[in-house]
Amino acid sequence: MPTAVTVPPRVRRTAVDVALAALLCGLELLVSWETTAAPGPAVPLYALLGCSVLLWRRHFPVAVYVIVVVHSVLAAAVVSQFVPTLGVWLALYTVAVRCERRVAVLGLLVAFGPTLLDAVVEGYEVAGRRVIVAAVMGTVLNLVVFGLGRWAAWSVRQRRLVAELAAAEAVAVERGRIARDLHDIVAHSVTLMVLQAAGAARTLRGDPERAEEALRQVDGLGQQAIDELRRMLGLLDPDPDPTGVAAPPAGLGDVRSLVDAVRGGGVPVELALAGAPVPLEPAVDLSGYRILQEALTNTVKHADPRHPVRVELRWQGTEVEIRVDNRSARSRPRAPHPLSTGHGIRGMRERAHAVGGRLDAGPRSDGSFRVTATLPVPPSPRSGRR
Repeated sequence: MPTAVTVPPRVRRTAVDVALAALLCGLELLVSWETTAAPGPAVPLYALLGCSVLLWRRHFPVAVYVIVVVHSVLAAAVVSQFVPTLGVWLALYTVAVRCERRVAVLGLLVAFGPTLLDAVVEGYEVAGRRVIVAAVMGTVLNLVVFGLGRWAAWSVRQRRLVAELAAAEAVAVERGRIARDLHDIVAHSVTLMVLQAAGAARTLRGDPERAEEALRQVDGLGQQAIDELRRMLGLLDPDPDPTGVAAPPAGLGDVRSLVDAVRGGGVPVELALAGAPVPLEPAVDLSGYRILQEALTNTVKHADPRHPVRVELRWQGTEVEIRVDNRSARSRPRAPHPLSTGHGIRGMRERAHAVGGRLDAGPRSDGSFRVTATLPVPPSPRSGRR
């Protein structure tokens, strides 16, 4: 198959300008040239000279407009019975599109010079109504061309503004996503590390082996946090290292390691899995992991260590349900923890909604606190067949 040839935009614009200038030159001669009154090559050459200047109108709109207007005004003196106006209108349109409002309005006022001259030339031929019609039609066309140019300029500004607003909104959304990821990674790891370090400090003299194990847990949690941050920063890097091997993103398949880390912090956790796990979309899988991570982080801050935290993961065909139940310590109300940012539940809800799921969180009548997230599961290939 023959390959399509791509024409550069600059070459395409130049070809359009050349074709438009040639078309205007022909129309100018057809409309404004009386061959019987001014025979010979002088008028065609004069028209060609004026239209060739229009090739530079995109780069020098004001200069080209001035030259074209002067060319039109001097036409009656240089060549007989010929006042070109089509090139003036094209140059006026370009000024209206590319120049600021003050310059554009000044260009509109200047355009009435060739219009008046054309009416005067018409007056030499036929007195009366034809002069008035020529003046009125020229004025109307000047206003129409100027209005179309300003409307085109306004449209360009509006498209640019919409694009800028869309880009700003995309940046804000991305910043929010990065902030939630940082919150989930840092809050979870730091909370467990603080608890492990506090436990190591309490048992350092009485049980050195237990304190050493707690410090090893702190080291592991810190390394895990660094790995997750490196993976997230790798996703943001526009020019990643091609020799590096990107770690797979976290997902609900890592639920056991997440639970084990919480257990290592001294919080008893019961894990219950129901249903047959199926592959999830990457965004849904990561959102489920972050929701579960944040929910377990909250249990570490608020849960009563005498009552185990219960984590349930239910695969139910078209959706997966994540449920975390914990009981707060009765000796103190459920209040903001010193390590809490106060945005955990809102962040979990935003994550669930972003992938088409839902999240409910709140206290229950038995005094426990439950977080329930329901996320969509993609339909299997078999379920789509009939």
